[in-house]
Order: sequence, then C-alpha cells, then structure tokens
Amino acid sequence: MSCLTVGLTIDCANACAGGLAKFWVASKEDIAALNITGGEIDTITMVGATKFYEFEPYQETANFTETGERANCNTVITQTLVAIFPCHALATREAIKELQDCCCGFIVIHEENNGTRWMWGAPNDLTTLGIAYPAQLTNFETVTGTAINDQNQSTITLTSRGTVQAIPVASTVTIPV
Repeated sequence: MSCLTVGLTIDCANACAGGLAKFWVASKEDIAALNITGGEIDTITMVGATKFYEFEPYQETANFTETGERANCNTVITQTLVAIFPCHALATREAIKELQDCCCGFIVIHEENNGTRWMWGAPNDLTTLGIAYPAQLTNFETVTGTAINDQNQSTITLTSRGTVQAIPVASTVTIPV
C-alpha cells in the first residue's frame, strides 16, 4: 500500500518574504486548550486571565528554523527561534530573566514577515499530533561592541524538540495578549 497521498509544486503567484515580524510567548501551564480544524489552530483558550507576551525584535534580525532528523523510521524535529533586541537595557535583562526562570517551558507563536503565524512547543496534552516538548530559552548573549558604531544588543534563542512541525495559526485567531 502506498504511503504517499500528496505531492508538492511551486506556487509562482506567491512571494514569501523572509524573517519574523514578532513573536508571542506564554507559559505552557497558562494554555487550557487548543482547537485544530483543517490542520490550523482556530481557537486558543487560556487559563483564567493569563495571556501571551509579545516580543518585537529589531527589524530583519529574527528568524525561525525547523529541522527534521530521520533515523530508524523515527523523526525528531528541532524548532529554533533567534531574535536580536537592540540596546543593553534593564527591560531586556528582565525579559531574559523571566524566560530563564520558566523551567516548565512555554509555547511560542511567531509571525513571519509574510503575515503567516505558526505555533510550536505545544505539549502532548494540548494536541494529539505527536510528541512535543515546550520551548525553552536555550541561549542568550549580550554584547556592547567595542567601537561607537558597533552593535549594542541582546540575542535570545528559544528551542523546542519533538515529533510535530509548527502548526499554522488561522488568521482569524486573536492572540490573547
């Protein structure tokens, strides 16, 4: 029996701008339920008055990478978001500290510059799509530069691993912020 049911062709009518515009992060325990219809998230239900927190990196400095590794008929998918925030500042330090302290992890929604939104890091109790571990802050770096025209910035890296690719978030969904 065939395991293929679809093919993939190039859609020459659509240009896909690269980069991320912004992203939102919520503690994994703050999301009560997700509803997925037709492969897209169409409803996000939060616990009480909890919410997602918006992060807007400096223009053209954020990206998302999703890498799949296949061995012994098992696939492991690693999702990584890297974002740069300019100017070494107390507010940046405090945001990084909160991400550090979130040991149970979080769920991330990122918005690409072409307007599409994707959720990742949603654990198994919120979807039935496969194994997913909540995202974690896996790296951060703050540099002041040396010369007056060097970058003064903080870079953060968020990472999640599992067996589920990022899930599209319907354009009709209002992200609870």
